[in-house]
Amino acid sequence: MPPVALQARPATGLIDAGLVVLRRRYWDFFLAELIPASPWLVLALFVSTSSITYIRLAELFTVPVATGIAAWLVSQAFTGETVSLGDAVGRGLRRAPGLIGVSIIAGVSVVLGLIGLIVGGFVVAAWMYTAIPVYALEDVHASEAIDRSLALSRGNVMHVLGVLLGAAVAYLILEIISGLVLNWLWLTVTHHVYVPVRVLTLVAMITNLAILPLPHVFPAIVYYDLRVRREGMDIEAMAQALDDAPPASRAADAPPNAPEANPA
Repeated sequence: MPPVALQARPATGLIDAGLVVLRRRYWDFFLAELIPASPWLVLALFVSTSSITYIRLAELFTVPVATGIAAWLVSQAFTGETVSLGDAVGRGLRRAPGLIGVSIIAGVSVVLGLIGLIVGGFVVAAWMYTAIPVYALEDVHASEAIDRSLALSRGNVMHVLGVLLGAAVAYLILEIISGLVLNWLWLTVTHHVYVPVRVLTLVAMITNLAILPLPHVFPAIVYYDLRVRREGMDIEAMAQALDDAPPASRAADAPPNAPEANPA
């Protein structure tokens, strides 16, 4: 499949690009959510019903890892370089501590912003939005990823917020719909047979993992968009493609030489 064009897009264009990327490799994105969360899914089968709540809280540690894996998968769409699911998952698991650290720093920053002022919380959320893709795709430390995300989003806060809120609303709608469907199935099935509560919880957890790729692809989509806007990454990519082209191809693309002047 051809790569997604590196170009600056409005928020609606980024959401459209994100849906294209998600549709191309949905099952890889779903497995990127499922693999880090698999220990909690297994535990949910054996612990008491009262302990399942703590397992759901533990899922918070798998979200940044899954988002990092999603960033590596998204990179293939923009760079054209092949990134297999196994390679992306391996990188995500190896860098899991740093990804979780970046998520904690970003989360604390957003909470502090909300405490100070509601609007400030949204601004900080925009600043931190690309921190995990930065850490995943660039060779930087956690604190450097935060600074880099802040630098990329500077001057583009409303643009980032447009994508962030759009993705959040879409996820919320899917979550509400899936919740209504699961409740209907639960009432219908349990009317005829007994089903343990933990089974319903496990199904709900897997259903949530199935829709989590939607919000998790967009930080990387925004990361590439901001690099195009602030650093001209699209121009760099075009120049690199020209440098990598064979001499005959470069000659064909070059403008014709001016005709020599006739001798007097």
